[in-house]
Amino acid sequence: MNIFENLFNKKEKGNVDKDINNLKIINELRENIDLIEKRNLFIETQKNKLIEEAKSKLNNNDKKGALLILNKKKKIEEELHKNQGSQILLENQLSNLESANLNKNIITSLSKSNKAIHTLNQDLNIDKIEELIDDIQEEQDNYNTIQSIMEQPLQQIYKDDELNKELEELEQLEQFKKIENIEELEQLEQLEQFKKIENIEELENIKKNNSNLLIPL
Repeated sequence: MNIFENLFNKKEKGNVDKDINNLKIINELRENIDLIEKRNLFIETQKNKLIEEAKSKLNNNDKKGALLILNKKKKIEEELHKNQGSQILLENQLSNLESANLNKNIITSLSKSNKAIHTLNQDLNIDKIEELIDDIQEEQDNYNTIQSIMEQPLQQIYKDDELNKELEELEQLEQFKKIENIEELEQLEQLEQFKKIENIEELENIKKNNSNLLIPL
């Protein structure tokens, strides 16, 4: 392992240690904030109890006892105010440290991605891209040439005069058949119409000869 590898490994290890240390400090700040919140909640409970005790003393005309209890309440209120100030300081530090840590991670990610892009751009220079495009075009031209050669027998069939003439004769024959089929269909339709007329005439004759029968048209 050479000196550059040693320096690189030390730098990486130093960054890891700093990240671990930052996370440790962030966790400590959160833990202290939680402790202060729990302590303040306990103090609030004690303060309410002392107020109730002071009221009870007053109801029993014990003003001195009530003053002593109010003095206790004042002391724990001072602690409450002090804790609230400390909590604000801790929360500000926590916010600043988390923000700084996030900024550091963002900058590190940007730096790594920039190095990766730089490495990729070195492999994708203009000369290499143009050479690749030329190779692709050359292969495409070769493929088109091969396809043209392979299609020559088929093109000869398409251009065969005898085959084309025979195809025209078949097309004409099919057209004549279609015309004959149309004429037959028209004749059948006319015949059906005549049958309907004959049936109507028969019904009319039956109605005339049998006036009592109700025969619909």
